Amino acid sequence: MQTPSLPRVVLYALTIVLVGTLIFAASTTTATFGAYNVDWDGTSEFRTLAGDHTDSQVVLDVATYDTRDANDTVAIILAPEESYSENESQRIRRFVERGGTLVVADDFGQTGNALLRDIGATARFAGTPLRDERHYYQAPSLPIATSVTESPYTANVTQLTLNGATAVEPGSATTLATSSEFAYLDRNRTGNLSPTDDLGQYPVMTTEPVGAGEVVAVSDPSVFINTMLAQPDNRALAIALFETHDRTLLDYSKAGGQPPLAIVLLLFRSSLVAQVTTALVGSGLLWWYLQSRRHSTDSHEWLETILPPVLYTRLPFWIRGPSTGRHETVVDETAVMASLQNTYPELEDAQLRRMMTDFLSEQSREEEDE
Repeated sequence: MQTPSLPRVVLYALTIVLVGTLIFAASTTTATFGAYNVDWDGTSEFRTLAGDHTDSQVVLDVATYDTRDANDTVAIILAPEESYSENESQRIRRFVERGGTLVVADDFGQTGNALLRDIGATARFAGTPLRDERHYYQAPSLPIATSVTESPYTANVTQLTLNGATAVEPGSATTLATSSEFAYLDRNRTGNLSPTDDLGQYPVMTTEPVGAGEVVAVSDPSVFINTMLAQPDNRALAIALFETHDRTLLDYSKAGGQPPLAIVLLLFRSSLVAQVTTALVGSGLLWWYLQSRRHSTDSHEWLETILPPVLYTRLPFWIRGPSTGRHETVVDETAVMASLQNTYPELEDAQLRRMMTDFLSEQSREEEDE
């Protein structure tokens, strides 16, 4: 077996790198909170964690809520960028009323509050930055929720490390976690404690019943991003939300752009028609390949029969295949030797024969490489 030449090795390596780069680019995203964003502000680790602890699924179509068993299923929505339509909100509400658990993690903007209102929950996000000058991680804008109520959703959680959070206005919901008593809502957004700011414990996580299900509100979706999962006790919170259910729906239908390869795979997994079609096409291609391999020798012989030798021998090796001997090139060594003697009269016959042998060997290798 011949070792590939250096240029071919370089070409193969560049091809592998290029294909790998294209696959990586098509399967990842830089969108904040993106399920396939592996950077610090993505939630790829959160998605992996869901798969490790439950039967999880990334959802890009709200219609999925109608087709899943709501009991023992938790759906998680992180910082939706777009509003849910009335029809979509009703699908989610029916899911909760049938016994599903919905976790909405949001901070600023109105999309989270609009969804909470449409599904019948009473909790709302304050939309004002929560700060704590005494209990914080790195800066007061990253406050620590120091008070956690014992519940299935907060198992093994003694605190939460927030990042640019707001507070939850609980309504009739039950508070599960609050800030320390030194926290305040920076209503005038000065970045400092002002005389008009009120110190106190502010809810950051609540739960309330809606129909046969529950709605959990978390006032900081950043607790689930890659860089914050490692902070106490954010990972424990994620695991508790997962392990209290058998199934998890990670709803990214309103979370901005998703990588094209991920979209294709998700659509494939959710479509029985696509799966059957792919299986049939794959089986057909496999059958065609096996048949072509079986009849390849006959095809090459057919070409060798109908084409003149001068044309057949010029075909690429991958088309003409192994020769049957019909048009094998016969080398006239006497003619080659005479030509070399005329070209290099100063050389002896022994030297010329070595040149001829080297030339014919190189020509044979080139034909095998075609």
